[in-house]
Amino acid sequence: MDIVQLEYFKAVAESGHLTNAAKKLNVAQPALSVSIARLESEVGVPLFDRIGRGIYLNKCGEIYLEHVEQALDILSKAQREVDTYCKKLENVLNLGIVSKPFSQMMLVHFKEQFPNSRIRQINITPDSIEEELQKNEVDYVISSRLSSAPGIVGEMIREEKMMLAVSSSHPLAERKTIRLCDLKGEEFINLPKEYEYRMITDEMCQNSGFTANVTTECFHCHMAEMVAAGEGIALMTEERARKNAGNSQLAFIPIVDPEYTRKHYIVWKAGHHFNGMAKEFRKYVISYFESEGEGDCSGCG
Repeated sequence: MDIVQLEYFKAVAESGHLTNAAKKLNVAQPALSVSIARLESEVGVPLFDRIGRGIYLNKCGEIYLEHVEQALDILSKAQREVDTYCKKLENVLNLGIVSKPFSQMMLVHFKEQFPNSRIRQINITPDSIEEELQKNEVDYVISSRLSSAPGIVGEMIREEKMMLAVSSSHPLAERKTIRLCDLKGEEFINLPKEYEYRMITDEMCQNSGFTANVTTECFHCHMAEMVAAGEGIALMTEERARKNAGNSQLAFIPIVDPEYTRKHYIVWKAGHHFNGMAKEFRKYVISYFESEGEGDCSGCG
């Protein structure tokens, strides 16, 4: 038994004629006859009396119709409530944020382009990305890590070369290039351990054969001035180096052999239901970075 059978039953009951009901429903009369016969078989008793070409509800049919109409009304009401609820959520974007500085201006520009959007930012840690996506609490996560967990997919949206920042008085300041492995024993300035950027740069150093000696922890917005003051050296993205290129107290050295990059991904759960705004956001993010519209991603996170 299904909803279509019940709708067919109601139409035949109201019409009193299979041919007329079939025309109203836009179905073939034999198919309608089969549907009614199956319904009567499932109910266990005849619901109609056949008199000539007419088909009329009997007493069992009248009882059954009363409840069918109630059931169809309830299902119709349920559909309306679901549609209303979904319409309210159509402009809501649930976004998991790992790095606020990277996402800040991107979201400002998105809001300008889609003023009716409602952005719900959820701050998450790098270790909880898969968990948040699996719970369907977020549509996407913007992260520098692409998960290998089953059912989690993503797309790279940006890649930046990494550079070494030193004070202009540092012995390495005159170098044209440098290998990361040559920095073993240097004192590093970096973010606190719980931040994704710290995890990534620590891994870079480990891949080059050493553990970074981080002697000063601070946020991105203070890192350049700490390096300029001679408190240590720091790994910075090419974008952040460009922002500080006018500071004569700093020198930026490309890292080679091998080059290191910081990647950014938009990550989501396969099979997740995306509303219209979430679909627009994915297209927007890709075009945003393709057109180099990164904006000012500086900040304290």
